[in-house]
Amino acid sequence: MNRTLTNAAILFISMPVWVTAQDTKYLTEKKGKWSLYNNIQEKTAEFTAYNKNVTAIAEWFHHKIPLLASPKGFDLNTTIFGMWDDNYKKRACNYAIRSQLVFNFELFLVENGKESKWVVEPPHWSFYINNTHAGHGTNFYYEGYKVQDDPPALEAPFEKATATLADLFAVFPFEKEIASGVHLYGNGNLVIFNPDRPPFWVPVTVKEVMDMKLTYYSIRPSEKEILYTYLKKAYDEMSTEELNAPAYYGSEDGIVQVNGKKEGLQIMKFNKDYWDRSLPASAIQLICMYYSSNNDEEMQEYMKNNKHPNYAQLVKNAIPLNELAGLIQKKE
Repeated sequence: MNRTLTNAAILFISMPVWVTAQDTKYLTEKKGKWSLYNNIQEKTAEFTAYNKNVTAIAEWFHHKIPLLASPKGFDLNTTIFGMWDDNYKKRACNYAIRSQLVFNFELFLVENGKESKWVVEPPHWSFYINNTHAGHGTNFYYEGYKVQDDPPALEAPFEKATATLADLFAVFPFEKEIASGVHLYGNGNLVIFNPDRPPFWVPVTVKEVMDMKLTYYSIRPSEKEILYTYLKKAYDEMSTEELNAPAYYGSEDGIVQVNGKKEGLQIMKFNKDYWDRSLPASAIQLICMYYSSNNDEEMQEYMKNNKHPNYAQLVKNAIPLNELAGLIQKKE
């Protein structure tokens, strides 16, 4: 009896929330405006030039895509976000200044009879500029130096070993070349690059990956006895052919996590020679974005479930993909 009363009370309490959600109306015909903000505060000449370059990209999308040129149903808040990471800067494969460009669709709505705007984490679409961590699977993560547990002498070796492993990532299969300098990879990873430069990703061998792992696990004595010994045994049992083969992510034991049998996603690292270092670090040399094209049925289903269009998808559908390579800066 008490359980029945409790359930009834919970249902009664939750009903106003449900009713409120159902009463929300989106003003999809109301005209909005475009605005551009920059949260990068550095005032050096290098960052001033970079901000100008990224602003030009934002304006390119603004003018090329009708939905962004004449917002309707939302105010378009476009923001340039800087990305700071001291360890990222130290890695040899990184050169150009990186950032994220975010298009926020601040939807107009009426809720509880009052007109307002969705400004806290509204629907959005974004992409990365000059970011070597983008366009592929997640970079590998290994726990580094532990200030409370490890002696100071281990800090430098750990920093070097973890930075080396952090250069590795699994790449989704190549799907197609949309245009010269515009490649689509699996899971919706679109990479825009300079086709006149060396490849932006380069493969690594099983031996390279195993050597990195063995170096890492040899640093901390407690782990050397277990994982180092296990990996060294696996390494010694691999044939020369497999060790010299391109590395792929995965293994039957779930511990070694690398093989030369083309099983799983291929392991790559960013090519430091891709960057044209005759250009300043403020130049735009790489853009990575998530791209997909929904069909009409999926768009209608989204509208039915959310009561407003999928604006991010509408933007992606309207991108002139063949022109994207023109955003990459090259030597004159």
